[in-house]
Amino acid sequence: MNDYKRLFGVDFLVKEINAKDLPVYISARRSFFVLSFSGLEFLLVKVAEKEKFGVVAFEKQAKLLSENYNMPVAFGFQNISRAQRDSMIERNVPFISDSGQLYLPFLGMALMDRFVQPKKINKEKMMPLTQALFLYLLYHSQGNPILKKDAADAIGVTRTSITRASEQLSAMGLISQEMHGKECRMVPNGKGMMLFDKAKPYLINPIQKTISTAAENGQAVYPFSGESALARKTMLNDPTTPVRAVYKADVDLISLGEVDTRWNPDADVVLLELWKYDPRLFEKNGVVDPVSLAMCLEDNLDERIEGALEEYLKGYQW
Repeated sequence: MNDYKRLFGVDFLVKEINAKDLPVYISARRSFFVLSFSGLEFLLVKVAEKEKFGVVAFEKQAKLLSENYNMPVAFGFQNISRAQRDSMIERNVPFISDSGQLYLPFLGMALMDRFVQPKKINKEKMMPLTQALFLYLLYHSQGNPILKKDAADAIGVTRTSITRASEQLSAMGLISQEMHGKECRMVPNGKGMMLFDKAKPYLINPIQKTISTAAENGQAVYPFSGESALARKTMLNDPTTPVRAVYKADVDLISLGEVDTRWNPDADVVLLELWKYDPRLFEKNGVVDPVSLAMCLEDNLDERIEGALEEYLKGYQW
């Protein structure tokens, strides 16, 4: 209900009420709130997202509820079509929709004559920025609220970008969002290994491409990844060819140059993973973070690696 605390710049006090004494056909799957401001108050009935409704029924329900609670009544919808809007106005049934439409004649508020298409949020897999935000929350929040502006500063992106990423995390059920004054806070729905397990179906492999490049090209500044990272955290042996990770936007592939070991079998090379987000954001002691590492190795069928990764994650101090 935080979205209804500010209506056209007016701060409303929002209080949820128990409507157990109402008939089931009115109360089922709905939420009831009293909104008040400067001595004015009204009842807002939040309608279930997929509830089928007719304007005549709402007209009758509004009258019954108004008499029962002795205050004006409005219905809250997630989205409303133009035809539904026009019917509600014609029958003088007050309403608010999340898409920006509202009709509250008892407060002298009219609607905006525009319709915003509901945003389609991908709930299948995280965008790279969404994963970076998730990792920041996982490693830094300990389950506590984090301000969006702080996350934006830490990751190095705009607040608008963070908002898009947080909306995806919210749609996936991984965080909740709440207003704190004028700032929006993100609250992880869990912490540590529990939150990681909950997020697993949505996490992506951060590697966009892996190349072989000459070892003398200055890769020592990049964190270890893959088997090289795992070897530094477990009893796994170092791989023959070192593996490091770099943000794809931070390298010039033309000047870096690739080495084809099929034609240069004796070349001293490094496997360089080009990541979709900056691995340095969450590296520790020159090694990529454990969650990103787990996603890099997710499709590796080597039982040694699988066992070492499981050992590392179980022993990690979240």
